[in-house]
Amino acid sequence: MRYIVGIMDLTPKQQTSEAIRQAETILITTAQRPSIDQISAVIGLSMILRKFGKKVTAVISDSLPPSVQLLDTAQVSKSLGGMRDFVLKLDVTKAEVDKLRYEVKDGKLQIFITPYKGGFAPSDVTFDYGEAQFEYDLAIVLGVPTRVRIDRIYEQNSAMFDTIPVLNLDFHRSNENYGAVNLIDSNASSLCEMMVALAESLQGGIIDADIATALLMGIVGSTDRFTASHTTSKSLTVAAQMMAAGAKQQAVVKALYRGGGERGNDRPERNDRNDRGGERTPAPKQREDRREAQPRPAAHVPVPQPQPVQQSEPVRESQPAREPEMPIIQPAHIELSEVAETPVPSQPVAAPSMPVAPVSAAVAPVAETAPAVPGQIPPLADFAAAAEILGQQQRIREEQGSSEAGEIRPA
Repeated sequence: MRYIVGIMDLTPKQQTSEAIRQAETILITTAQRPSIDQISAVIGLSMILRKFGKKVTAVISDSLPPSVQLLDTAQVSKSLGGMRDFVLKLDVTKAEVDKLRYEVKDGKLQIFITPYKGGFAPSDVTFDYGEAQFEYDLAIVLGVPTRVRIDRIYEQNSAMFDTIPVLNLDFHRSNENYGAVNLIDSNASSLCEMMVALAESLQGGIIDADIATALLMGIVGSTDRFTASHTTSKSLTVAAQMMAAGAKQQAVVKALYRGGGERGNDRPERNDRNDRGGERTPAPKQREDRREAQPRPAAHVPVPQPQPVQQSEPVRESQPAREPEMPIIQPAHIELSEVAETPVPSQPVAAPSMPVAPVSAAVAPVAETAPAVPGQIPPLADFAAAAEILGQQQRIREEQGSSEAGEIRPA
């Protein structure tokens, strides 16, 4: 088994940087069914290490969601290919080989075989592949708290992982520390936030626009647009740093959240961060947050409906001023139709001998009596009330411009 030389006395962050510096070929992988943050971290770290001069193989066995197609997914392979020899086979049963040489011309390898006796035919040449050989100096596992959750290549190639040192980079407090070096930052909001710090420790200014876009996507996806409870001020600072480096912020948001904030079918899985246990932390309810953010409506108070205002009757100059009219109570037993049909005598009707109350006095309500007999003059109070109502109707018709044949005036 290979061991990393001279780094055991350093801090985990220093050990991680030094192990990467000493390695030439590096394998990067993450968890099964990875989140947007984990995929972005694998792609971002692959580009960082290649730019740093390392030979990198990044493997994610599961299919990638459409959201990450914005990134350079060519950085990631679905299987562990390894290094395999291409073997040319020449049948020498009919001839002997005297000399063998080769040269490269116009991008092609030419192999020259000189026979000692006899000759060779094209049918004597075949080709094959040799056994796969995995030559890695270092393996980096991103965001996986337990061995059993590492990508399937770990189980399929467990013997290989036993021969190379493993760097375990994660932010879960429940991490089992299964690596030769364990860099666990429980204060980080995402793996991509950790990748920014790692890149700065390797070489300043190594993050370009493509790397910044990948790391920004991981930060935005893990923090759910900075609304998750584990979002910190450092998360916002690092995101601003990535935008300053050229990250495509609008493209990232559109790729992760379609339709102005609504997620598409390829919505990013929330990073299964848990600082106190091994279970997935439930996602905050965005819709409830939005409702709480909006001002609550005030308690419903019934608003009184405006009552129609009855316009006062205009005062005619020809009419003498009179005292305010008192409300006239229409008797229940007299209908307007009956009053209208009652013939009005042409001669003035003599006032009855009973005393009459003054006009300004309130008219007392008339008790119910038997219905009036046709041709009989109704009591004075009833007749005055009916005449007043007919007069009001007549004045309204005159104001509306309608002309009537005659005018009924009270006796």
